[in-house]
Amino acid sequence: MRYLRGLLQRRREPSPEESTDYAYAVYWTKTARAWRPDRRRSALQAVRAIRERPDFRATVHERLYHLDDVNSSVHAGASLIALERVLQAMESDSSGGPADE
Repeated sequence: MRYLRGLLQRRREPSPEESTDYAYAVYWTKTARAWRPDRRRSALQAVRAIRERPDFRATVHERLYHLDDVNSSVHAGASLIALERVLQAMESDSSGGPADE
């Protein structure tokens, strides 16, 4: 019992940034799965163009960036980082997924 209690006490809660990163990744995964491969590629190019700008900031909640290829919303920098990771993963795993049919 003492062992179990020790394990539970050592378990830490995720930081707010980790929780936000996870939420962005889940959102973008659900969203991008519905996109055709050509739309994913163009969105990835748009995200990379913004991320390469010298004034890019990985804001967690402050929405500073607009992606015409994605939607009409304004996005936080951390959201774009998550989108880039999701699209890169989908690109490298695009060998026969359901969206590619």
